[in-house]
Amino acid sequence: TTAIPYMNGNPHIGHAMDYCLADVCARYHRLLGDEVKLQVGTDEHGNKIYQKAVDLDMPVQEFVDEKAKIFREFIGKLNVSYTDFVRTTDADHERRCQEIWRRIRDHIYMAKYEGWYCTGCERFITDKEVEENHGICPDHQKPYEKLAEENYYFRISDFKDEIRAAIETDKMLILPDFRKKEILKLLDDSPDVSISRPTSQLTWGIPVPDDPTQVMYVWIDALSNYITNIGYDVNNSTEEFEYKWPADLHLIGKDIIRFHTVYWPCFLMSLDVPLPKMVFGHPWLIMSDGKMSKSRGNV
Repeated sequence: TTAIPYMNGNPHIGHAMDYCLADVCARYHRLLGDEVKLQVGTDEHGNKIYQKAVDLDMPVQEFVDEKAKIFREFIGKLNVSYTDFVRTTDADHERRCQEIWRRIRDHIYMAKYEGWYCTGCERFITDKEVEENHGICPDHQKPYEKLAEENYYFRISDFKDEIRAAIETDKMLILPDFRKKEILKLLDDSPDVSISRPTSQLTWGIPVPDDPTQVMYVWIDALSNYITNIGYDVNNSTEEFEYKWPADLHLIGKDIIRFHTVYWPCFLMSLDVPLPKMVFGHPWLIMSDGKMSKSRGNV
């Protein structure tokens, strides 16, 4: 699998690197005679996408439809031999995400959050990060915002020991090796993760089951794409899913490795689903003025 790009901008060379690395792996294994599934897709929910559509005076679904088409064409120009393209606005994906939420409910609780948030990263920021970065996001060059709201949280603490064991024994292999060491250090300090936002703050997303005041936050919605598209069903796992999962390789950028090696394994463990066999966090492409990013306009 590749990471699924966020639909608030057009594809760029960083995405091309992700797709081409995955394609090399896929083609190599086909040469060995293996049957290969290479899944790509698009992450289409969230405030930045909604605001972009509003700024362009477009219906948000029309906006993401257009962006998904652009990404498909981009991947086609690169001649990437993908087998599946998943979109997080697909009705089947949304339904399965809600089923997943219901299944993992024992590990979810409601709590009030008061602290720092980065709109660009669309994530909550620890006090330590704020202090280290002097109150400004290094990726987006914007000050962190102070927020106070009630959200649902997933209890990461329920699975820390199991995740540590999976990483240390390479049951879930993290590469390059220094990323593995990095994640093991981060694991102890990983707090429970917010998995919803109030509808007063976020409207463009998958509704939380049985609570119309909350919308699913990116983590369950986006990460679940890896299994919703291959037949995962909380009530009756299909033969297709059992044949295709676990993934041999998640290929991602280094900035989202925590989400794939801490949050995602927690969700999978709570579903009693096997972990991916390998997660490879490749580096960024660096420009003269730092990380290449859409928000900096240096793509």
